[in-house]
Amino acid sequence: MTGTKGQGHTAKYQGAPRVQPLYHQVYLQLRQWLIEHPQDPDLPLPAEPALAERFGVSRVTIRKTLEQLQNEGLILRKHGKGTFPTRQSQLPDKANISSVLDNLLSLDARSSADLLDWGIVVLDDALARQLNCKTALRIVRLRRIDGVPHSFTTLFIPEALAPLLDAEQGRSEPIVRVMERHGIVAERADQVLTARPADARRAQALGVAEGSALTVMRRLMFSADHGPVLYQESCYNPDRFEYRMTLSRLSTGPVAQWVPIF
Repeated sequence: MTGTKGQGHTAKYQGAPRVQPLYHQVYLQLRQWLIEHPQDPDLPLPAEPALAERFGVSRVTIRKTLEQLQNEGLILRKHGKGTFPTRQSQLPDKANISSVLDNLLSLDARSSADLLDWGIVVLDDALARQLNCKTALRIVRLRRIDGVPHSFTTLFIPEALAPLLDAEQGRSEPIVRVMERHGIVAERADQVLTARPADARRAQALGVAEGSALTVMRRLMFSADHGPVLYQESCYNPDRFEYRMTLSRLSTGPVAQWVPIF
């Protein structure tokens, strides 16, 4: 494990101010190493005491780090035998979050969703203005791809449209598709990409540290008559997503102008 030995790492972890929990910093380094340097799955990784010494942290911190790596399928811990890398330890394709809705619609065979909440709620003033209503159906789901947590999504649908949906239909299938079957077709969407710290519920669901940064996509969708039909907020582990865009240059000179190509 090149680059993890020596006192430099001990000083780094013990002396530097930390925004993320200590175990999460160690987790990020070990995760990157496992992904970028696939190991022989028949050979164990260094034992917990050795890892604790290399990173200058406690065994409790290392144990918590390894638990998270095992939850992601990057390692397998065998009682009495050690910790082994898995054959899945290879660089994953990062999803392009700019087209994640289209990606979801084509990933049905690999994806599933846990329905965490379904019910009518009173909206706060800001969301009520966006959806042009005071109450809405709130749907909260944790979607997985190949069994790994993928996104924590909260959806709001104006209460007037709620009778068209039921919890069984909306348990796993993309809500946009369910709505289209009932004649509610989103023709336009305003989208914002931002970030937020993970609260306890989202952190536990996505397998990240509480307080760590999540990538957030917010979408407000409109029908052909320009009425709002759906508000969506999806939170993602930033380790698995990136934003990609192709740009075309319009002009040269001291201040070049670029525009996105759709």
